[in-house]
Amino acid sequence: MLKNYLCCLFGLWLSTAALFGQSSLPYGLTPDGQKLPDPEVLSLSQPDYATWIQEDERNAGVRFAGALPVDLSPPQAGSWTELPDGRQLWRLQLTVPAARALAVFFDQWQMPRGAELFAYTRNENKVFGPYTTADATDSRRFWLGFAPGETIILEYLAPSETTDEPFHLWRLDAAYRPEVFNESVLMTGFGASSSCHDNINCPTGDAYQTEKAAVARINVVVEEGTGYCSGTLINNTAQDGTPYLLTAFHCMDGYTPLYDMWRFDFGYEAPGCPNPSGEPAYTSVLGSTLRAGRQANDFLLLELDNDQAAELDLHFLGWDRSGVPPASAGVIHHPVGDIKKIALSTTPSTVFIGPIDWNNGVTTPPQHHYRVTYSNGIIELGSSGSALLAPSHRIVGQLHGDAGINNCNDAVGYFGRFSYSWTGGGTPATRLSDWLDPLGLDSTAWDPLTLAGSALISREDGSPLGEVQGIYAVDGMPVDTVTSDVMGTLPRPTGLPSSGTLTLTLSRDEDDYDNGVTVTDITRIQREILGTVLLDSPVQRLAADVNLSGSVTTLDIIKIRKVILTIEPTFEGAPSWLFIPVGTTINDPQAPWSAVDGTNTFTFDLAEGFSVPDFIAVKTGDTNGTAQ
Repeated sequence: MLKNYLCCLFGLWLSTAALFGQSSLPYGLTPDGQKLPDPEVLSLSQPDYATWIQEDERNAGVRFAGALPVDLSPPQAGSWTELPDGRQLWRLQLTVPAARALAVFFDQWQMPRGAELFAYTRNENKVFGPYTTADATDSRRFWLGFAPGETIILEYLAPSETTDEPFHLWRLDAAYRPEVFNESVLMTGFGASSSCHDNINCPTGDAYQTEKAAVARINVVVEEGTGYCSGTLINNTAQDGTPYLLTAFHCMDGYTPLYDMWRFDFGYEAPGCPNPSGEPAYTSVLGSTLRAGRQANDFLLLELDNDQAAELDLHFLGWDRSGVPPASAGVIHHPVGDIKKIALSTTPSTVFIGPIDWNNGVTTPPQHHYRVTYSNGIIELGSSGSALLAPSHRIVGQLHGDAGINNCNDAVGYFGRFSYSWTGGGTPATRLSDWLDPLGLDSTAWDPLTLAGSALISREDGSPLGEVQGIYAVDGMPVDTVTSDVMGTLPRPTGLPSSGTLTLTLSRDEDDYDNGVTVTDITRIQREILGTVLLDSPVQRLAADVNLSGSVTTLDIIKIRKVILTIEPTFEGAPSWLFIPVGTTINDPQAPWSAVDGTNTFTFDLAEGFSVPDFIAVKTGDTNGTAQ
């Protein structure tokens, strides 16, 4: 039997991107904050690292950060300071002796509106935050990535009138293995993978530019520690965008998984082919639910938190359960938690006919895996769970591990076969068919699906705009109609195919042209024409051009006067509202006319992958923003 090696990694550096909030810097790192006394220090007892290492030896040694239970909240520990503006500042320094990195876990997360939480290291080389009430999850649990060293400082800034308890600390994870985490060399995360890899946006990945959007870096959280794997969104026959994600069973095998704390990072990739000098941004989904899994062919199917996933532009890969080994293959993955990489195999894969002994003590049955020889790229810890893509770019397996042969030119990987996962162990909890074929179509193969994320529609001042209707059509045929809510969120369409031309047409108040249009607007436009008092912005000039002539003239005043006097019900030829995609370039603020064409119709190519932008709404005729 073959002795093989798992490719998941526990306890890695989670180099998280800061979330957007009200502040860009913790108060304690500002000039005023640095004048404050040092925060209260809470030093935990040094963990029994030797015992953790012994546990690792029994379980393949994939973990390098252990979990420490704590029971802390602001009323119980830390120091409070009242700031000059009345706000309350709470700070606490946590120390774990000899830890190489620390990660903080929260539950009972109920941050009041206007409050912020930061975390940072003593030398200020790692800052997390700000985190706010917007970061709440259904489970009210939350966690921060690893910060290097044995000390981390927490800083909570509360509004002056707030007395609520904002969160509770229930766990610290301490990294302890020097061969995996070295303070002088970043061994995991951004920039840490082998030079053998090609970035996904190199020419090697040209054929996989649509598929890459389905791939996530998984931040695995178990009761015993933390780690990385790779995973891929996968389509189902209902075409309903349920956020199923396929990864490897051994990512959690032997541990106690906390699926609601798993984090999935999408779009974590270099913008071009070269490795970037700075870490790229990404978007994340926190939380998932186990749907099915089986050790024998090492598959795990998760369903991501649907509310968070609905905010993203997602691509779901198709699948092939025929069981035919692919003649060539591609693998998109996050080795060692690094940015997205691409590996290719140009030789036919084979079914490995024997059982496989894995280094975590598991033996998998004969014929349950494909053997794949890489032509470029290699396999590293964190690559586990990445999908094996056939020439059709459909999923036919997921990475279990390697054979210890991992040079740049001859790496060999073993992938659990999708066809065996389909029927699995004969129950919904151990097979894929119940989840990926809810309609019972019994198809051998299924195509991919692309879903646009929700868009945000707001006025020029940033206030959200509801009741905007969006009509989606593919190749001229309507497929979905959606309406923005009171927060300005325009839901994504459902049931989109993987190719074709998608159009989005926006409209609002087409029977209410006088909304926000008054004599004041006529006066403001007259002054603009005379040059005595100019309108304040390009958006206001677009609002003034009610006949879409590409200029502001007395003809616009005449049309506005007729609508006010109810002589005419509309600005003939112009919609009641105009919508401008956020990010539209306006070269001349005095002549912004090229920003709109008056149709409010926007076109996307589904085959290339697309993102519906946010929009700025402009009420025609309303130059001072009084429309409701």
